[in-house]
Amino acid sequence: MSFAKLYGPDNDQVLVTIDVGAADNRPEVRVHFQPEGLGVCSTALQFPDTDDGWDKADAAFAAMDEEKARKMIKVHLSRLGMEDVYGR
Repeated sequence: MSFAKLYGPDNDQVLVTIDVGAADNRPEVRVHFQPEGLGVCSTALQFPDTDDGWDKADAAFAAMDEEKARKMIKVHLSRLGMEDVYGR
């Protein structure tokens, strides 16, 4: 089973991974990106550390395509009031 998906050209890459959260060992699907002028950033969907939580994380990772990943980035930055740094 794969644990990562890479989308976009070199200057606009989006990396999606499935793993466990560093702080709490819960399953998560994390989207990594680099807005212009900033370092690498990420946002994540986290799930409970249960069999059902892992099943949901696996399903979310399987369904995560480039369009969904980029939408997740825009929503995340919008909530931070930073939508202008990611004009893609």
